[in-house]
Amino acid sequence: MLGETHSPKRAGATFTDEIVFPQVYEDAWGAADALRSEIERARIFLYRMGNMNPEPGVRTEVKTIVQSPGYRTVPALAAAIQARVFAGRHASFATTPLLQCVRFMLIRARVVDVVFTDRTRAVMDFFFDPTLARNNRDDEVLRAGAERTVTYAYPAARLKVCIIGGGPTALASAISLAEKGAGRVEVHVWERRWVEVAGPEGTRVGYPPNAKRRDQVVTLQDSVTSLLTPGSRQALFEGRPEPVWPGSANIQIRKVEDRLLQRCQAPEFRAKSTICLHAEGVSREDISKVGDFHVLLGADGAASWVRKSYFHGYERERGKSFALGLAFDRPAGLPWSQPLNVFLTLGQTRYLLNASDYDGRGYLNMQLTEEEWHKMVSVDGEPVTFGRPGCLRAADGSIPDGFTPDQVFAPSEDRSGTLWQSIEDGLKLFGFKESEVINVVRIPIVVQAVLEGAQYLPPAETSSLQRPHGLVAVAGDAAMTVHFWPGRGLNSGIKSGIALGDELVSALDNGRFIGLPLDALRSYNDFLLQLQGREHDKRSLPILNQSGSPETLGWLIDQAPAVPDAVAVEWLVGAATQIAERLQRRADWPFEVVANVEPQIRIVLRQLSSATLRQMAVSFPWPTREMTGAEVLPIRSMRPEEKQKWLQQLWGLLRDQEEQQGMGKRLRAQSRFDGRARLPSASLSRFEAPRPSSWSSAPSSSSLSLSRSRASSLVGETGGLKRSNGTRSRAPPRFRPSYETSIQSTVASRDSRGGDGRNGNGGEMDLEWTAGNPVLSRSGSADGSFVGLGRMLSVAQRPGRAVLADAMSLALFRVQGD
Repeated sequence: MLGETHSPKRAGATFTDEIVFPQVYEDAWGAADALRSEIERARIFLYRMGNMNPEPGVRTEVKTIVQSPGYRTVPALAAAIQARVFAGRHASFATTPLLQCVRFMLIRARVVDVVFTDRTRAVMDFFFDPTLARNNRDDEVLRAGAERTVTYAYPAARLKVCIIGGGPTALASAISLAEKGAGRVEVHVWERRWVEVAGPEGTRVGYPPNAKRRDQVVTLQDSVTSLLTPGSRQALFEGRPEPVWPGSANIQIRKVEDRLLQRCQAPEFRAKSTICLHAEGVSREDISKVGDFHVLLGADGAASWVRKSYFHGYERERGKSFALGLAFDRPAGLPWSQPLNVFLTLGQTRYLLNASDYDGRGYLNMQLTEEEWHKMVSVDGEPVTFGRPGCLRAADGSIPDGFTPDQVFAPSEDRSGTLWQSIEDGLKLFGFKESEVINVVRIPIVVQAVLEGAQYLPPAETSSLQRPHGLVAVAGDAAMTVHFWPGRGLNSGIKSGIALGDELVSALDNGRFIGLPLDALRSYNDFLLQLQGREHDKRSLPILNQSGSPETLGWLIDQAPAVPDAVAVEWLVGAATQIAERLQRRADWPFEVVANVEPQIRIVLRQLSSATLRQMAVSFPWPTREMTGAEVLPIRSMRPEEKQKWLQQLWGLLRDQEEQQGMGKRLRAQSRFDGRARLPSASLSRFEAPRPSSWSSAPSSSSLSLSRSRASSLVGETGGLKRSNGTRSRAPPRFRPSYETSIQSTVASRDSRGGDGRNGNGGEMDLEWTAGNPVLSRSGSADGSFVGLGRMLSVAQRPGRAVLADAMSLALFRVQGD
């Protein structure tokens, strides 16, 4: 006999959620007088089946409950058994005879169809827990009537997910779970920064008017936001994304929080209570107040107590960096165009601008040495942090509203200090005025990650759990932190939230949550580990190993005085123009082509001090080539056309990598025969020395020399830059390193350069050295003794001091006189 079916199997699911009872249950229920009420039929059924229970104590307790006149409804009978027999907790995930009896009673009494009260819902949640076994094939009653059974659809209760934290990752995770769960997942989000606000539509959750909010601007990748449902993407950008970098859009973090929080309270979620927001914080000590849950998700940021409590020993630190942040507010919009901001940012790694031209808000960041980090204090000696930021005095010496005199940023009181001069030049670099800065903070950057993305929650951790154990997972910054220069922190958080929703619902669809095994989140864990490899190894570590660590940056800045102004400017101009040329050729470049990049760069740079120009030059351009590669995306959420495009990109990268490896093998094999260590061309190295537009062909020896008078024309009497007339880059000067060697130009023969003096990478410059004689050339030397600067500063592994010293002697050259 086949019973009623309450819900069809979901598309793509391989698991049919059914519960099987012996026919004797149906006979016992139907044998009662048809004129009796449901509660009377339930009492008779429980009395008969309770007598068949093998445990005497259970039989006695069931009889007492059945005979008590206080339980007047079927849910009340079930609630009594839940409290008095099960003590509100399942001892295991397996079924028991009594559990099956109560389940049958609730199904036959149609309680599953009329869940009107919280008390009835609590009963259904307990007896039809989605993680409990549906059937017990070893049940004696079932075995006795194995050929006579009755089958019903299992009315599984909702899987409950408790999210700690209310930032963008937490909200994106909640939305993903609610949308993909389609009523089968119930999400509770706990955040101490929220308050409840009464309104015409009822009580809503939001931020208090005086709350300290995050003014940072982040870049959301199109490949990530395209994973959102149309409703969520519309809510996020309000139909008006701001493109800045190729394939992405800029948006302020506070807007992300506000809009996703509003999305969580959309009618489609409020009506079904699939997302419940709690304006209250939760700690490990009071976790029991959140009630019952199956999965605990820590999305509580880099200082996550969830990670520290349950993933101890599963953390790995990859590196650290220091930075400052200047929050600004310029309602008129940004001073420079966004294309120019992009070129200036990518041409060096000392400064970073992430801002929105829509509202003129954002952050100007500067990487710091350890010495500079310790100077980031207010006048009372306290560090300037997000919790207690510093401020700058107004032009009349007054203190801005919301600050006290003790919070004045100490370096701003000493205008001759080196740190303040660097900050002041950073503002000039992007055209901001001091009066537009609203606060100053120091930002520690720790690149770290968990080794596992999910763990078992200890059974004794909270008394609220109704089953033997729970699962705990982490997402966003709680799972891994990245260096925000290349960014992708929020992108990674959104992707992990979407991936969690995908894998959790997939596990539900296919019955993998029965028994609540850790294996149910294996795919999510694998996704996190792949994401860590992409974001750490291919984005954060290249910046850290180039100039991001305080030690390396400090050493680079110590060497900066050896660089003359003219060289620093030519390096920066060349880097920016080369980056502009490459970006503006991309099909996804979101702006019109800027034709006069070089004059604009020169006009900006001439405002900066000599020290800042040198520091920017030695920080080097962004290692963009090291950062390329296929994105790690939650494949289940990708649309078919996006998945196909992604796969094509991935196969292309694999093919290119295989070709490069094959070339390396051929070169190594050849070196065994002729004794030469041939290196790949400079185009395969990470760094490209700046190539101003006038260096379009191989320079002659005479063109590389620079007379003292010519050098003087590039440098003003005070050591600063003369005003640019917007001409094209001059021929590069002749350089020499700080140690006693001479610089010579090497011009390869036409035979080795393809006939026109250019190498295979389009004439890109590289700095190389040979046996103590540095040279400026365009490719590896014919005898194989040259080592490219790009390779010496490879970010795959941080170079030693000796290697750095040699490389810097080549890169940070001085103008050679006659």
